[in-house]
Amino acid sequence: MLLVIGYLTTPTTATGVSLSEFWAWVRYLAALTSDTDLRLNSSFADLDPHQKTILSDDFGMGAPMLWLAERLSLEDVCDGRYFMERLAAGLSVTSANTSRRGPNKTPDFVARDASGLWHVVECKGTQSGDTFSKTQIGDAGPPAVNGVAQKRSIVFPPGYTGQRLVSGLSIAVQGSAHGSRLRIVDPEPKEPFRITESSLKLATDAAARAVVARALRLAGFEIASQAMASPLGDRPSAKRAKTPRVERERARRVAERDGLARAELTNPDLLRGVSDDGRFVGRKLLFDLPRPIEVDGQKVLRAEIRQGVNKEILTELAEEPTIEDLLQASDAEWVKKRGRTTVVADGRHATFRIGDLFMSEIKLT
Repeated sequence: MLLVIGYLTTPTTATGVSLSEFWAWVRYLAALTSDTDLRLNSSFADLDPHQKTILSDDFGMGAPMLWLAERLSLEDVCDGRYFMERLAAGLSVTSANTSRRGPNKTPDFVARDASGLWHVVECKGTQSGDTFSKTQIGDAGPPAVNGVAQKRSIVFPPGYTGQRLVSGLSIAVQGSAHGSRLRIVDPEPKEPFRITESSLKLATDAAARAVVARALRLAGFEIASQAMASPLGDRPSAKRAKTPRVERERARRVAERDGLARAELTNPDLLRGVSDDGRFVGRKLLFDLPRPIEVDGQKVLRAEIRQGVNKEILTELAEEPTIEDLLQASDAEWVKKRGRTTVVADGRHATFRIGDLFMSEIKLT
């Protein structure tokens, strides 16, 4: 689950070093008890309210998305706000329901599965018990409130609509009588923002870009990630300018970034092998834990994290880091190498994969 939290909380478009890339392992590795179910130890259960909220939000995303990825065969998982910004840019509209709060807040995630269906997921997490978790999930009303209202902000056309879900994770603490509980509901919505069948290709492009950009960032290719996430400028919502002078300046800046991305993708210092078979290159981190933890009855003192992108994909991407048109309309072979999101865990070792595109691995020793 920590691998999934680290992936999902990494910004798609932020620049600079992001602590979220390692936050889940550094922060939460010592938060869990050695019980067979999910429980927080007493130290983390006694955090101040602000820190408890952050932990609950992170776990509230990681646990349900890990469970749903397997059950729904999810491939492209995209954060909702980025999805809407890219869709707005493709439709040439100023904005598209990207409120940060309230009923029109974008849902946490939009995901496409292996069969081409689209799913909308709003995630909630709490340490305040099952009753409060139900409150977070909300009610269909009228009026709809909380998670039920927020997941209503996107609807796909008939034949492409999968599940519209709200999840609530109630996190148990050490010694409590009741264990953690994950509740997922699918109330009937009345959505204010509709994606037409003709704009589905824009939706597919947005979701694919989010996945690839996040994978590149986690592997250490920040400039290439930015070029993938925001191909027309500095933000996902950037569009071609209407006036020649402004358009020339936009094109110049994009071309300059493209050159930097090419250099980054061919930099031998960044192309370090991180998988045993040598197929994935990226970043490797080994760190000592603040204190020993117990996993499967054995003491763990350190953790090794490996994150990488398929080397063949990087080689091809280096030839054209910036694809301004739809990814699926390009000739790039790497576009087809995205696939199912899977997690395999075995004791003190776990691997998170996205098709043949990306791998993330944690080993505890």
